[in-house]
Amino acid sequence: MEENKNEEQNKKETNVSTEEIKKETVDTVNQVKETIKNVDIKKDAKEATGFVSSMFKDPFGTIKQIVNDNTNKYFKIAIIFMIIWIVAIFIGSLLATTPMHRFSFNLAFKQILSIIKAVVAPLIAVIVLSGIIYLMNKENKKSIVTIITAIVTAKIPSIIATVVSLLTIIDYKVSYITAPFSSLCNVISIILMYFATKSIFGEEQNSKFFKKFVIIETIYYAIYIVVSFLGINIR
Repeated sequence: MEENKNEEQNKKETNVSTEEIKKETVDTVNQVKETIKNVDIKKDAKEATGFVSSMFKDPFGTIKQIVNDNTNKYFKIAIIFMIIWIVAIFIGSLLATTPMHRFSFNLAFKQILSIIKAVVAPLIAVIVLSGIIYLMNKENKKSIVTIITAIVTAKIPSIIATVVSLLTIIDYKVSYITAPFSSLCNVISIILMYFATKSIFGEEQNSKFFKKFVIIETIYYAIYIVVSFLGINIR
């Protein structure tokens, strides 16, 4: 009798969880569409520049504001940075494509597919990480939109590094500067990601949260390994 009650309870919890995920997904997609529709490049670019400035002055304070904001006013800025990230990767991938001296449908298809994989990689990375955090964060629930905003904010140094790496177009020797700069930016992004995730979970003690963060990263990199077999680098 007790076992039947437990089974019914588990089924209810699973159904609630599934419905909750569906609702969150639909709400997120709708909000992305609405946000992209209302983007004003000149106005929002200025806001994004000011946001970066304030973030570097007080990164942890800015992240806390994002996590605790129920209006999702920073989501538009996150979308803008995602667009910048994707465009920078697209340009870099396009310029890295080997020119075809003799046209070949097979080679052209491979090159186009390679560019598509590179462009979707940051989207998949953010979606996967957001999904892991959302599912693991049961005690201090935050919307997927809030989680995405916090993750993209933490990724801003890496996004800047991706844009700066385009300078190698001018001269390959510039990579002597851009390569270590990219490494530094990636380290900063990892630190920001730790504190962004910690704020999302509402955990104050590092000793308790560190284990959760390691689990999140372990799951993420397990998915990274699987996705890498498809030729997509979500690192």
